[in-house]
Amino acid sequence: MLMLLIDDNPDDRALVRRELNRHFPELEIEEIRAELDLRRALDAGPVEIVVTDFELRWSNGIEVLQRIKHRFPDCPVVMFTATGTQEIAVAAMKAGLDDYVIKSAEHYVRLPAAVEGALRRSAARSRARQRQRRFDSMLAAIGIGVFRAASDGSIREANATMLSLVGASSLDELRSLDLTAVLQAARDVDRSYTVTAPRVGGGEVALQVSGGVVEDTDGTSIIEGVVRTVTERT
Repeated sequence: MLMLLIDDNPDDRALVRRELNRHFPELEIEEIRAELDLRRALDAGPVEIVVTDFELRWSNGIEVLQRIKHRFPDCPVVMFTATGTQEIAVAAMKAGLDDYVIKSAEHYVRLPAAVEGALRRSAARSRARQRQRRFDSMLAAIGIGVFRAASDGSIREANATMLSLVGASSLDELRSLDLTAVLQAARDVDRSYTVTAPRVGGGEVALQVSGGVVEDTDGTSIIEGVVRTVTERT
């Protein structure tokens, strides 16, 4: 398992390496001292985890985080720094940071737990994506479209089958259609409906729609719909 340790201070790198090697003897740690080191490491291939300082002579932790996530979106990143602020921590979390640990003598012992937690959450996200891909493949095989929309009717997500049913090649094309009847039918959790929906480029399609309104993780109401074709009208 490869970890990038990004820090200008050789003493801090040595302390981090010692602490992490005690808990993860199988961990291969590559020390990143300069921008060229980071560029070479990113070009070399996948990285399992990154621990980075915030204040670097050649960059900062937010920029490093963005570069890591751009190349390897699933790679967990832990920021270990003595110069960060609450505003920096919040900005980093919004950019995809997995954990934030204050760099001080009493907090070094917390770093292995932060790394372990970040790896565990990354593995859980990977398993969830695999399950979702299998689920999406199953839905596509049996011709079922799925979508999620905000309470105002704006489409947030849709699978490839949903796009295909109305002749859309993208989510933006799907959003361009008047799907009022589909959305209204999907609001009713007690029964399914057959409604007519427009297709991109003209024509209509009869769809069987079922669904319901659920609460999203942020507390807002979301319409979840399941759709299959009945017959096409041109």
